[in-house]
Amino acid sequence: MAALGDAFFVQTFTTTLQRYEKTLVDNVLKEHPTLELFKASAKSITGRGLVIPLRAANLGATGYTDAAGTHSTAKSADIMGSAVYDWASGIITPFRLNHRDILQNSGPEQIVNLVESYVTAAQADHALFITNELHKLGSAWSTGKLISMDMLISSSDKLSTTSARTVGGIRGGVSTKSVTNYERAGTVATLTIGANDYIVGDLVTVTGVIAALAGDFTLTAVTATTVSYTTATSATVGTTATTGSVKADAIKDYWAATEITSSKAATDIVAAFRKVTNEIYRASSKRPTHIIAGFDVFEELEAFLQTKGQYTNPQGTAETRFTTIKFGNLEVRLDPDCQDDRAYFINQPSLRFGYCAGEFMKSFPAVPLEGTLDTVVPIASTLQVGVAERRANGLLIRTA
Repeated sequence: MAALGDAFFVQTFTTTLQRYEKTLVDNVLKEHPTLELFKASAKSITGRGLVIPLRAANLGATGYTDAAGTHSTAKSADIMGSAVYDWASGIITPFRLNHRDILQNSGPEQIVNLVESYVTAAQADHALFITNELHKLGSAWSTGKLISMDMLISSSDKLSTTSARTVGGIRGGVSTKSVTNYERAGTVATLTIGANDYIVGDLVTVTGVIAALAGDFTLTAVTATTVSYTTATSATVGTTATTGSVKADAIKDYWAATEITSSKAATDIVAAFRKVTNEIYRASSKRPTHIIAGFDVFEELEAFLQTKGQYTNPQGTAETRFTTIKFGNLEVRLDPDCQDDRAYFINQPSLRFGYCAGEFMKSFPAVPLEGTLDTVVPIASTLQVGVAERRANGLLIRTA
């Protein structure tokens, strides 16, 4: 039988992709432990981005009345809102097969086998790219890319003393810090507040200090432990003040996950896990449902269980798609794509995964290449991941 040629290959390849699109999406999501946690919330969405309604701050208005039933008439706190995650740029897997390679397939069976191989390769390549992006450090992120786990589950969005980012359009961290001492030289006031999430340019409200230093100010300098601003009057003062505070409304306290760095030498792995889960519960009144661990953390937990722990099932646990062990009732999943020294404590119902207008592993018309007999078939995804309640999640970073 004569070779069937490029046209037949391209048509078969495109048709196969279209027929397999839903299967490919499912396979991509379930082949990687972290991505599988997003599967329950994965859906096609249209619009400007992945929009997630939030319960933000607590209302904080409930209390007792007096005999007359007197109650507060103050404006209610802004407890509802939404996070908006802009769609990432399109993720493209282009496939180009040499014209001669297609001609060398002498029958429909060989063409179909070739198509199946390329479809499988497309799925694997697409999935690997997505998971690699998902596990990149936030410092490697730039506009137009997928939001990474390091950004979704972070205690602060401060990048430097002069820059910060927003995740879902909201900036997280700690908005209020206590003043431990202050000084003013001329018109420049400097407050000592310890580790902070402020940056130069933040508008802050300073209270609890002398009147000449209190009010609303724009920060002109920020260090690891101090903030500075310009006052209206000039004088030299200095004192210790334990009652003052500085607050930046641009930073939302509720939009921060638990993040703990612990040393192997000082704290065993189970104590570190317990600390993270308890702090998540303190922050959100919710418990994580899964733990995703990198190799070093996973193997440290395995070693601990081997020497000090106990398996409840004496016959062991059979491996399926991934290796699992338990921390209490939490499943600990080894994800080779995760950073080796990290473990993410995830509240699965808070995760979101969306793809725009059904574009996930979607095939597009073949593109003939001018000046050649070759054709490129592009496969595209327009995706974004998000989180509905950041404070219900946590991150453990292990050091030596």
